[in-house]
Amino acid sequence: MNKIYLTCLLTLIIVTTGFSQEIKLKGKITDSDNLALPFVNIGIPMKNTGTVSNENGEYKLKIPSNILENDTVVFSYIGYKTINKSIADLQNQKAISIQMETEENQLEEVVFETKKFKDKKLGRTSKGLGLMHFNFYTVYEKEIDDRLSKELGMNFKLRKNCRLEKFNFAISQNEFKTLKFRINIYSLTNGQPEDLLISDNILFDITNEQLGWKSIDLNPYNIYLKEELGEFLLTIQWIESNKSKAQSKFFSIPASKSPFHKIYYRDKAMDNFESQTGSLSIYLDAKCSN
Repeated sequence: MNKIYLTCLLTLIIVTTGFSQEIKLKGKITDSDNLALPFVNIGIPMKNTGTVSNENGEYKLKIPSNILENDTVVFSYIGYKTINKSIADLQNQKAISIQMETEENQLEEVVFETKKFKDKKLGRTSKGLGLMHFNFYTVYEKEIDDRLSKELGMNFKLRKNCRLEKFNFAISQNEFKTLKFRINIYSLTNGQPEDLLISDNILFDITNEQLGWKSIDLNPYNIYLKEELGEFLLTIQWIESNKSKAQSKFFSIPASKSPFHKIYYRDKAMDNFESQTGSLSIYLDAKCSN
């Protein structure tokens, strides 16, 4: 009886053991043909721990001391099956190589006859007075890579069937030589983000400390949204950056108080979104039904 008790106790200690100090997991992510997968979302759900792979599929994931060995690391990428690995399994591998398999597109194809559609602008088309900003940087981030996989965006009301044609947003502060973002569009249920509504990686770059309005053409992606959605969330996700100076840290979007919109944000890809009442200077050019 004592041996059984001791075995159970030792098992419990092993399962609940965390790390005495921060460690780093390094690896590479490829597809079934061993081709590198760039900008894959990687993270531990609800633990504020995550990153994205670089353009060569390589990644470095910081594991804080409060994380347990049996916690799960999730690898997620549009068009591929999600992979779950325990930290213990990843640590036991000599070379952490993750191979992802393609997944059939589960999104319903939506096509509208756009001849009778009218041009609409959805969102906030003004930069305001420059008194309020929403910054991607927080005091908790020590290194530039701490921002990888962070998302920021706003909800949009959908009262008609619409085809999204262009995404526009204003930049009020920018201390980066180059930046790369991904656009994500989610359904919203009771104010909470749920399913991803797109089947493409929509990436765009910002160069030379650009300020003012930035526009991204969405026409190649054929994004049609039905009015039954009611509302949706569009975010931009930080996936790559290069500072202009060693001390560079700020990248901001103008904001304002607004009872009609909510600003959504999360620090890591696998965490829940937080939200607050307000509006960002972002809008969509769309063609919507009468």
